[in-house]
Amino acid sequence: MSEIVNKDSFIRELQDRLDEALSDKEKLEEKVSQLMEKSTKLEGRLFCFENISNNDSLITFYTGFPNLKTLMALYEFLRPGANGENIRYSSSARDDIEEGHGEHSAKQGRPRSLKTIDEFFLTLCRLRQGFAEIHLAQLFNVSQSTVSRILISWINFMYLKLGQINIWPSRELVDESMPQDFKDKYPSTRVIIDCTEVRCEMPSSLLLNTELFSSYKNHTTLKALVGISPKGFFTFIGQLYTGSISDREMVERSGFLNLPFLEGDSVMADKGFTIEDILPLGVSLNIPPFLGMSDQMAPEDVISTQEIASLRIHVERAINKVKNFKIFDGLVPLNQFGLVNQMWCVCAMLCNMQDPIIST
Repeated sequence: MSEIVNKDSFIRELQDRLDEALSDKEKLEEKVSQLMEKSTKLEGRLFCFENISNNDSLITFYTGFPNLKTLMALYEFLRPGANGENIRYSSSARDDIEEGHGEHSAKQGRPRSLKTIDEFFLTLCRLRQGFAEIHLAQLFNVSQSTVSRILISWINFMYLKLGQINIWPSRELVDESMPQDFKDKYPSTRVIIDCTEVRCEMPSSLLLNTELFSSYKNHTTLKALVGISPKGFFTFIGQLYTGSISDREMVERSGFLNLPFLEGDSVMADKGFTIEDILPLGVSLNIPPFLGMSDQMAPEDVISTQEIASLRIHVERAINKVKNFKIFDGLVPLNQFGLVNQMWCVCAMLCNMQDPIIST
C-alpha cells in the first residue's frame, strides 16, 4: 500500500514539475516574443541602406542619386561580390592592401563588419554629405578605423571600375542629343571645357605651397580640367593638378588633346584658353572675342560674347554638380592627397548618373 502511495506522490511531484516547466516555458516564450518585437523596432531605427531604400527622397539626400533604380544599376555594374570579394580591401588607414583580395581571388578575407551594400551606402554618404569618419562610425555602429578602411577601399574600387567606362561620345551621339540653342548657333561643338579648383590645406613646405598657390583663388588649391557635351554630361574628367598650373598647360598635360576628335569639330571655352594653336588639326576653338587695342567692342563681338557665355555657362553648372558633393566643402586635408583625385573623378562620374542639366 505504501508503495502505491509513494508512486502516486512521485507522479504528482513529476506533474507539478511539468506544470512548472510549462509555465516557465510560456514565460520564456513571451519574453522572447517581447525581445524580438523590441529587436524589430530597433532594427527599424538603424541607419542602414535597407531602412532608406524605399524612400527616393532619402536616397537623393544621402547619395545624390535620383532614385533607387539608378543607384542599384550602378551597384550591379560595380559587382563588388556578395561579401565584397571583388574589392581589394585596405588593411589599415595607411592603405596597405590585404593579400588575396583581388577581383578573381578565391580568398574571402576576414568577415566584414557591414553588409556590402551598406559599405557602398556609407561611401556615398561620405562623398555626398561630407559626413566625418567619426560620425559615420557612430551611424553605422563600427569603429572609425573600419570606416577609414571601407572608404579607401571603395573609393579606389569605384575609381577603377568607373574608369573603364568610355564617356567620350561619338559625333553622331553628340548631334543627336544636342540642344536646339547649340544647333542654331554652334552646331559643330563637340565639347565645352573649363577649369575648376578645390581649396586645400596649406603645406609647411614653401616649395609645395608655391606650387599649390592659386593667384585666382588667393589660396592653395588643386585644379582640374573638365569637359562636357552640349547636353551637359561630363565627357572628359581630368586629373587634379597643383593650383599654380595655367589653363593652357593643363590642356597640354591632361590628355585632352589625345581625345579622338574629328575634322570639323569645335571646342568651346572661356577666353583664358588660348589653345587654338595646339588643338588637333581640323578642330577649331570658340571663345569670346578679345577687346584688343580698341576701346569698345564691335557689335558683332558683343553678340558673339553673349551667345558663347549663354552656352558656356552649362559647364559651370556641371562643375557645381560635382561641388554639391559636400566632401569638397571644406579644405582638402593634406593627408587626403592620396585619395582626393579618385574622389574627384568618382563624384564627376556619379553626376553623369543624375538628371541632365539641360532639357531638350
